[in-house]
Amino acid sequence: MLRGVPSATAESVAEHLFASTLIAYELSVEARRSGFNVDPERVAVIALSHDLAEAVVGDISRRAGIVEAKEVAEARAFEDLEVSEDLKELYREYRDGSTLEAIVARISDNLATYVKARFYARLGFKVEGIAEDSLGKALALASLKGLDGVVKSFLERLEH
Repeated sequence: MLRGVPSATAESVAEHLFASTLIAYELSVEARRSGFNVDPERVAVIALSHDLAEAVVGDISRRAGIVEAKEVAEARAFEDLEVSEDLKELYREYRDGSTLEAIVARISDNLATYVKARFYARLGFKVEGIAEDSLGKALALASLKGLDGVVKSFLERLEH
């Protein structure tokens, strides 16, 4: 909405989590086929839960300039949610990027943002910077773990 996207068109937290989860599962299955020791179901659950705290604190843009305060508020909100300790541990895993599954979920989060930004751009909204930034983050994370080929394969399928 910061780029003029009307609220009726803007992505909800639920929509973002759903897209992130589908992408996470697809990427992790491909990664496993490529020889990576990754659990697609775990990746999917991490992706599904990574932004649950935004349902409490709202989706605060990084452009608001309060990144640290946003992270603290989200961590506190997540800890206060009435969810299992297992789910809270998966959130912490995502936040800390402590496993390959968490990294794949992070890549998926960025790719979901990239896909949505491309959609908004086709509608005429000025979101090119968001698309480029999200794709850059996804590719950088993928490169750190040797997942470049998996992400590039996903992007190629996306183009067709």
